[in-house]
This record gives sequence, C-alpha cells and structure tokens, in this order.
Amino acid sequence: MKCSKCKNDKLSKEFPSSIITERCNHIPSYCFSCLIKNLDLANITDQKVRKCPECSEKLSVKELKLISLAWDKVSFKIDVGNIGKEKTKQNINAAYGNNNMEEIYIVLLNGQKCCFQYNQIKNIPMLRKEIRKKLDVDESKQKLIYNGVELQDQVTTPCTLQDYKIEPGSHIQLIVVLYAESIKSLIFDLTWGYHGSIDYLNGSCLLYKGDEFVRKYDYMSIFYPRFPDMKHSGDKMDEPNKKGSQRITAKLNALPPEITQLYFVLSTFTSPTIGHFKASGFKLIDETQPDKPLCTYQLEKAAESQAVILCCVSRAGQGMWEVIEIGKLSRGSVHDYDSIEYSIAQCSLFR
Repeated sequence: MKCSKCKNDKLSKEFPSSIITERCNHIPSYCFSCLIKNLDLANITDQKVRKCPECSEKLSVKELKLISLAWDKVSFKIDVGNIGKEKTKQNINAAYGNNNMEEIYIVLLNGQKCCFQYNQIKNIPMLRKEIRKKLDVDESKQKLIYNGVELQDQVTTPCTLQDYKIEPGSHIQLIVVLYAESIKSLIFDLTWGYHGSIDYLNGSCLLYKGDEFVRKYDYMSIFYPRFPDMKHSGDKMDEPNKKGSQRITAKLNALPPEITQLYFVLSTFTSPTIGHFKASGFKLIDETQPDKPLCTYQLEKAAESQAVILCCVSRAGQGMWEVIEIGKLSRGSVHDYDSIEYSIAQCSLFR
C-alpha cells in the first residue's frame, strides 16, 4: 500500500487497523507514522484542536489517547520487542495516568477491549476465569494470544503472566472458538422480510488463503468450476409475503487445502442499514447436525450498520475446523467489498 502523505510503499500493518474516529467515512490512507506526526501527540491535553488529516473531523481527547496507545503497541517499530515493557509503560502513563499502570487489556476480534487488574491475575487459568466473569466466554472457548504465542495452561504448575513476559499495559488477543470439529458439509441459511418494494439482505462468504483474499460467494457470484462443491443459491424471493432467502453450501473436506478461512458476512443492498429488514435471521450448521447451530449472533446489534462480519470458519488441520466468533460491524455492501475486506483485515487471524 502507498501512503497518501509520504508517497512511500508500505506494508498493510504500517497503516492504522481501524478508522481514526467513528465519524470518518474513509479508509485511512495515511501510514501510522505520518498520522502520528500530523497529530502531534506529545501533549494530548494541551487544548489544541486536532483533526483527522484526511477528512478534518475533530478528534476528542479520548480518541487521541486511543491512537497514542495503538501507536505504542504497533509491531513494525524498531522497539517491537519492548511492547509491554518500560517504554510502553511510560506512554500509557502519559496518556492515562498512574492509576491505569497496573492494567492489562483483552482485545476481541470485533475490536472490543476490556481491562483487568494486572496484580490480581496470578496465572493463566485465573485470567481465563476473570474473562468468563466479565465477558461471559467459557474458559474452554478462549484462545489467548500474546506476541504471536498462544497462552497455555499447565496441569501441575500453572503458567503466570510473567512466564510470557506480559507486563502492565500489555494487550492480549482473545479469540472465541465456538466449536472445533471435523465439519464436512456446511450450510449457511439467511432469511429476511422487507417493507414496501422488494429489497435484499445479502449473505456472502469470502474465502481466504491466510490473509490473502481468494474469492467471494454472493447473490451474483454463485458458482466457480474450480470449487464444484461450494455454491450460493442466489436470491429466493417470495414477493406476495415480502420475504427473501439465500443459502450457501460448502463441502469443507473438498475445498483446496490452500483455503484456510471462510468469513461469513451479512450486508445490505440498497437499504442504509441492516435494521431496515424485519424478521431477519440466519443459521450456520453442520449438515450432519442440523439442530446444532455453529454460530449465533443477535442481528439487533448490527441494526445501525451496513454490514457485519458474523464469524470465521478456520482450518485447524487434520480435517478439523474452528468456528470463530467475530461480530464485527463494518461499512460496505455487495457494491463495496473493499470496506468489508478492510474490516476482515482488521480482525484477521494472521495480523
């Protein structure tokens, strides 16, 4: 990617992983380095008005603090090995004050972040219990990643945060694995109702090879000869009852081995938000166990959004697949997959 400010080609990870503020209507084109220079974050509380350099939206002090914190933990800086160490402590202290120096942060794939008191977490099993209490995620469904390493429980002597060099201010990725099973035949069913003239809610499946987009299935792209065991039904409309439906089917054991992720997405067609549709719902199931939903999500949470990344079905090896909860809101539609792909990149398992 090329930075629109410095005009240098840079890796995607050298750009902000999310929009600068919820009021921005663009994908960031300034690299992180140029953004930080432009905002001048040395003294956030100096009452100076700072704006997004690309659209001039005013930024609050809270938003500036989050940008500063995100800059502290980026992985491409020279001091990558010092994430969570003294330099990061100082920056967090400057942005948030001494009271937050003893916190660590758990970050979900949808961008949600929760803090926990560092000194109260004696080991990894205790961290999992605290996550269950605060986020209602069972310990067995938690995959915790720090600096690219999955945190493990030990039966005899539980691992501590210090064993993984986790210090105050550290950010730990939480991946919620809903199921880890040998799934051979997957079905995604979508139904919706609409008011007035005919309208469409769209279910899409985007296939990835690691972090590389391969192809999509939607109401227009329903079949590819190279993937004969996967297809999209297209729109099935019941106009008298003002209802619509779509189905995506995939024989996972027949997919080429290089396909590692399937992202399931809902998006609008002409309506501004998903909440426009009435009585909408979906189910993701293993064809052999039709009564067992693999993913659940309350669509009311996406009522004000154009699109939502529902979940990811990720190859785990030896015929096993993990169904991973996401629930990330996104801009974009079947007319604008760039925004959806950008949102997927933000929560990619390969970031």
